[in-house]
Amino acid sequence: MKQVVYIFSVFILLLACNNDKNYKIEGRLSNLDNTTLYAVFESSEGNLIDTLAYDEKGKFVVFHEQDDNLQTITFYYNERKDWFAVYPEVGKTIQVKGDAKYPQLIQVKGSKINNKLSEFKKKAETTLKEQANISNNRNDHHLSNGESSLQLANINLELKRLAQEFISQNPKEEASVILINEYFTHPDEVEQTEDLLDLISPELNDYYLVKNLRAQIAKVKTTIIGAKAPAFNVTNIYGKAITPDTFLNKYFILAFTALWCDMCQTEIMMLDDIATKYPKDSLEILLVSLDDEMEEVREMILQDSIKWNLVTDSAGQAIHLFEKYNVNSLPKCFLIDKNGMIKLRTSNGVELKQTVDEIME
Repeated sequence: MKQVVYIFSVFILLLACNNDKNYKIEGRLSNLDNTTLYAVFESSEGNLIDTLAYDEKGKFVVFHEQDDNLQTITFYYNERKDWFAVYPEVGKTIQVKGDAKYPQLIQVKGSKINNKLSEFKKKAETTLKEQANISNNRNDHHLSNGESSLQLANINLELKRLAQEFISQNPKEEASVILINEYFTHPDEVEQTEDLLDLISPELNDYYLVKNLRAQIAKVKTTIIGAKAPAFNVTNIYGKAITPDTFLNKYFILAFTALWCDMCQTEIMMLDDIATKYPKDSLEILLVSLDDEMEEVREMILQDSIKWNLVTDSAGQAIHLFEKYNVNSLPKCFLIDKNGMIKLRTSNGVELKQTVDEIME
C-alpha cells in the first residue's frame, strides 16, 4: 500500500512539474445554460477552436501545452453571443469566476494582465452591470431600441472615461493596451486612439497588440477626411466597369448600404434629395450594397424612379470595398471631391445633405 501511495505521489509531482511548462485555466461560472462552451486559442500562427465540458456547478478546467505564439484564449457561450477573454501565462493557473449573465464582469485572475483587467472591472463594476442589464432587457423586449440605444450610448461614454483614466494611470501595463483595443478603435476616433497609444510606455512597443493597433491606425488614416480616396475597380449591376476615374472632374458620393438595413434606405440618407437636385455631370452617387442576391437588388432598384449606379456583393466586390474603406457599420457615406480627396465620412444623411449643399451652391 505504501508503495502504491509513493508511486501515486511521484506521478502527481511529475505532473505538477510538467504543468510548469503548460497553461492551465480553472473556471466556475454560475447561470450557464445547457449550451456548449467554446475555447478559441488565438495566436500569431492562427486560431484553434475546442469545445469544453462543464459540470452541473459550472466548473471547467483547461490544459494547453506551451505555445510561444499563444496570445489570448477567448471563451464563447450562449450560442456564441457572449464571451470573455483570458490572457494566459506559462506555468500560472488562471482562475475564472463569475455570473454568465454578466460576461463583462467575469473575474479572471492569476497573471499580471488578468489581474490588472480585473482591477479595472472592479472599478467599473456598477457601469458594466448596468450595461449588461440594459442589453438583457432589450433582448427580452422590456425596452424599446431607441430607449436602450440612448442609455447604452451614455454608458459607453462613461466606460470610455473610466478606461481612459485607467490607461493614463497605468502606461506600463499590457492591460492598458487591451483597453485601448476594446474601447477606442472606432475608425471615426483614430486621433483619440493614437493619442492614447502615445501614452503607453515605449517598453511595450514590441507587444503584439501595440503593433496591431499602430498598423490599424495607419490603415484607418487612408480613409479619413483629407485622405486620397483608395482606388478600386468594380462592375455595377448593368455590367459597366467603375473606377474613381469614372467620376473624374466631378464630386461623387460612395454610399455603403444593404437592403436589410432600415437606416440605409436612400430616402433616409437623403440620397434621393441629392440625386434629384444635382445633375450627374457635377455629382454622382455610387451605391455599394452588401447583398448577395443581385436579381433581388436589381428588381428593387428598377422600381425606383431614380436610376441608381449600384454595385452588389455578387462577386465579393462590396466586401472588398467595405474593407478598403474601413467600413464596419452601416450606413456609411463618403463625399469625394473632383481631385479624389475625401471631404466627408458620415452615417448621418442630414450632415451629408448639408455638406453637399454648401459645396455645390
